[in-house]
Amino acid sequence: MKKFIVLAFAVLIGSAAFPQSEDQKLMPVNLSYFGETLVHPGFEAGYENNFYKRFNYTASVGYYVHQRHHAGLFLNGGVNWRYTFPFGYSMEFGAGLGYLHTWQHGGKTYTVDSNGNVNTKPAAGHPSLMPTIKLGLLGWDLRKQTNIPVRINVDAIAFGQFPYNRYIMPHFALKAGATYYLQTGSN
Repeated sequence: MKKFIVLAFAVLIGSAAFPQSEDQKLMPVNLSYFGETLVHPGFEAGYENNFYKRFNYTASVGYYVHQRHHAGLFLNGGVNWRYTFPFGYSMEFGAGLGYLHTWQHGGKTYTVDSNGNVNTKPAAGHPSLMPTIKLGLLGWDLRKQTNIPVRINVDAIAFGQFPYNRYIMPHFALKAGATYYLQTGSN
């Protein structure tokens, strides 16, 4: 898992070195509300980069709190297909894979030893793989009609937590945020 985390951070940091296109040197960074099962608050921050026509790859880090159940910290990467209409409306679909680490939220964890004694257990959390599917039907690229270098989006996210009791636990999230296109060089 440590190798995966190092690789993911290398992709996130290293991708900033590649411009979006030859004539446009933009660095799209985004910040979003990430509501696990819609109402459990969190955030996600990341980066995206176009690599072929309407395709882009993303790298992000996020955190959410499911009250009285668990808290999750994740690092995710993915590939998206996005179509933007001339007037600014956009839609996208994507898939990704990441690392999710969850901790029990509230209360203590206990273990019972072979003699029947109950002891408190340190909360190290649970490492998991995090496959994701994104459906983004509400997007608006303000660059198409104005000079504002921002894209606003609302996405539905389905992600898994594996292993979870030897199975995959499905989760759903609502992601609402904005992507800001930072100019990194001259055209």
